[in-house]
Amino acid sequence: MRDIPESDWKKLRSMKDNALNFSCERILEKIEGVIKERNGKEHEVYLQLWRLLKKEDREIAIMFDDLKRSNSLHKLAAWRRNGIISGDSFAEFSDETQKRVNLFNEY
Repeated sequence: MRDIPESDWKKLRSMKDNALNFSCERILEKIEGVIKERNGKEHEVYLQLWRLLKKEDREIAIMFDDLKRSNSLHKLAAWRRNGIISGDSFAEFSDETQKRVNLFNEY
């Protein structure tokens, strides 16, 4: 079975908005840190921001774009790998889903 159980799918969907907001907040904090250090290096900082946003946009896409039940294990694994979901929240998923996500992240 490639899909996660229905109860886990519902839980994942209910967590998506908060997880996305948390991810974006972390990115904005990184941006603020980069901007604070510009001191006469505006062009370098601009390029650094461009690279940062490009990298983070790829990660956001991996974690959140086209979320559907058939790819939900991959998305949840990406959330775990990136620290988007806490251990307590992850523990709310079934043992089967937790094991499968942990297997994904071992590779």
